[in-house]
Amino acid sequence: MDVETVHAEDRRPRTHWEHFTQDELLGVRGVGRSMEQAFEMAALGLSALVTDPRSVETHEELEVAVQSVDHDQLLADWLRAVVGAMAGRRLRFQCFVVRLDGLNLFGHGFGERAGQARHGVNVAVTGASLTQVSVRQGPEGVWTAEALVDF
Repeated sequence: MDVETVHAEDRRPRTHWEHFTQDELLGVRGVGRSMEQAFEMAALGLSALVTDPRSVETHEELEVAVQSVDHDQLLADWLRAVVGAMAGRRLRFQCFVVRLDGLNLFGHGFGERAGQARHGVNVAVTGASLTQVSVRQGPEGVWTAEALVDF
């Protein structure tokens, strides 16, 4: 498994996102000190597959409310909502905020509509399928939220 760690210059557990490959598919992984942070970072990693979040300004907001049967499905539904906004509304994101109440997720994405001049034409988003979705708590209480993505 190849891993490209972004925003993680040292080995201490901290909030970050990563891209990785597995079985020739691209994956996104969010790591955080809470499950909410891991979900936020997974969405940011997903967004970074399309546009560098540092190039995005915050002019628009996406609001998402999702309820599910378990945390893995909750992550999948959250990421599908983000992909839906990237495809349907042509939004690109700079950051996310997630609040969890049991198996209810209340999320916000902040960004702007895609513009070729600043965001390029990396990937035309029309939808995505998610597989091997996983949410888990590891050593030192660090949370990981990850999924393989096929655009």
